[in-house]
Amino acid sequence: MKNILIKTARRKNYLDICDLENKIKFTDKTVFSSIDSESIELSVPEEEINLLINKVLEYKLNDNFYIDNEKVIIKEIKLTEHKRKAEEKKFKIKNNSLTIVFKSPTIFKVGYNFLDFSVSLLFLLSAKKYNRFLKDNKIILDKEELKKINVVEENLEKAEFNSFMGEVKLDFSNISDEEKEKYEHILNFILKNGVAYKQKKHYGRINLI
Repeated sequence: MKNILIKTARRKNYLDICDLENKIKFTDKTVFSSIDSESIELSVPEEEINLLINKVLEYKLNDNFYIDNEKVIIKEIKLTEHKRKAEEKKFKIKNNSLTIVFKSPTIFKVGYNFLDFSVSLLFLLSAKKYNRFLKDNKIILDKEELKKINVVEENLEKAEFNSFMGEVKLDFSNISDEEKEKYEHILNFILKNGVAYKQKKHYGRINLI
């Protein structure tokens, strides 16, 4: 696989990787790896690299690249080292404890129902989104193990549109190491992509401590 970095002028609208995957298709085997307000990074098999670059250059030359009706100005396209992703610093659960800071309004919605925070909802909804994006590396959570994650402290406040903000401290001391590794994958995913409902509107932004 080859990594391509597309640098853009700063964009106003927020997108996560799942949104991007649904809205843009450069080639059949393009995999988006990261996105922020001024760049898009993706991977593609070597045999499709020229097709991808030509397509991006065409957008740049014609000045007609749009995402959700927002014009995206492409400033630079370059190959990057594939090892960057492997070396990227990952969050780890230390001493069987972590605090999740919900730094923007977060909404748990199932069907037409808006629900309060629960550990089960947090991880089951996040795993569903993770599996939708990473289809070749799906995570199946053991629901009995999930019940063993304890809420040590909960300091949440109601916010706009049936949402909440604040902090939750979780204890993983009763979880097997194998299962804990699954939760670390999910936590790293939602750290980048947000959690729960309306992530593309800046809802569900978190920090991990």
